[in-house]
Amino acid sequence: MKRNGYVWHLLLSMGTRLAMIAIRLLRNVLLARLLGPADRGLFALLSALPDLIAALTSGGLNTAVGYEAARQRPMGLLLTQILIYGCLLAGTLTVIGLLLMNSLGQDWSITTQLGPFAWLLLLAVPLTVLKSGLLTLHNADGRVGAFNGLRLLESLVPLLLFVLLWWLWRDQALSAALAGWLGGTLLVVLAGWYWLGRYHRLRLRWQPGEQGKLLRYSAQSHPGVLSQQLMLRCDYLFIGALLDPVALGLYAMASAAAELLLIIPEAVTTPLMKRLLQQGEGIERLTPLALRITATVMLGACLGMALVGHWLIVSLFGAAYGPAYPALLALLPGLFGLCYASILRLDLLGKQRPGALSWLLGGGALLNLLLNAALIPTLGIVGAGLASSLAYLAVSLAMLVMYCRLSGVAWYRTLLLLPEDLMQLRALLRPREAAC
Repeated sequence: MKRNGYVWHLLLSMGTRLAMIAIRLLRNVLLARLLGPADRGLFALLSALPDLIAALTSGGLNTAVGYEAARQRPMGLLLTQILIYGCLLAGTLTVIGLLLMNSLGQDWSITTQLGPFAWLLLLAVPLTVLKSGLLTLHNADGRVGAFNGLRLLESLVPLLLFVLLWWLWRDQALSAALAGWLGGTLLVVLAGWYWLGRYHRLRLRWQPGEQGKLLRYSAQSHPGVLSQQLMLRCDYLFIGALLDPVALGLYAMASAAAELLLIIPEAVTTPLMKRLLQQGEGIERLTPLALRITATVMLGACLGMALVGHWLIVSLFGAAYGPAYPALLALLPGLFGLCYASILRLDLLGKQRPGALSWLLGGGALLNLLLNAALIPTLGIVGAGLASSLAYLAVSLAMLVMYCRLSGVAWYRTLLLLPEDLMQLRALLRPREAAC
């Protein structure tokens, strides 16, 4: 089978994601059993904050550099954008936020929970921004093998470091988990930079005119990416503010288990990212096919998780995490909706609709905030799961309506696998059989 064909890349991506599921599941088991619900919640909050801060400062940056990388723009120019408008800006905002939190917010619940660990964000935020940017550049450049290798490192290294450090610091499991997380992020950054340098001349350069074009595209996408991160993580902030650390730990475990399923649409979109952004010939057939394949597999995965979720949580994480199961059930419909959103977002960006996407995601984030505020005080972590699911489904439906209007594809052609899809998949494989 040709090693640069779509089917090969799809199989490679699917195999990588299956390995990531196993690794992350093992890591979640160890974190749950060694940290306990309270420290597990604190770790989840700390690891979620860098993405939120990055989205606040330079949310549209990855969208802009990914769009330009797919069109073969110089990597040195794009890396300069990431370092200045990503790492530097996010790091500066983090310093300001920490200083304000220590001077004005000493009585805040989040300040008490984070304690001295909050200062780790000074390192975590710039590293997270750079890691995310490098992953985007590899994927948008069509380097599917390198991208999958980096994603595998992103899952494996924190696990190995955590086990090693916990063996050395038996009474400091939380510190071992945090050090493993930061060390893994740093290694992915170093490997990503090195692998990108193998394919491109990474000469950093500043070109005001070109930087201005990137900033304009980034500015249109920024509200959408910020809204997307708020939708994904504002439930953590509400639970941290309204409930106790144990509740946050339970919800973090339910969320981590549910989000393992997002690896399925990611396996499909990884080899498609460049084509979806370029919007070349055959895209009117490719996007609906990708939606149908992903939705069919995701539906089966969600139903399977609903059936075995409680047994899985208790067996792997311990009986103390049993109350997380209702929140997991509440999250599953939204996770099914997100499988559509991940593909539709790239297609709509390729259709030059970053501003419209920002409006849709902004509305979803506002809906999520309102629902969290209304449901968490009465329903607890189940309310947080319901709020997230309703917001995810609303945004995915709005994206689907926009996509169908722009492309002329009937909505029912985006649902589940059709009989002719099996013939089309066989046709994709048959021309490459001679090359296997």
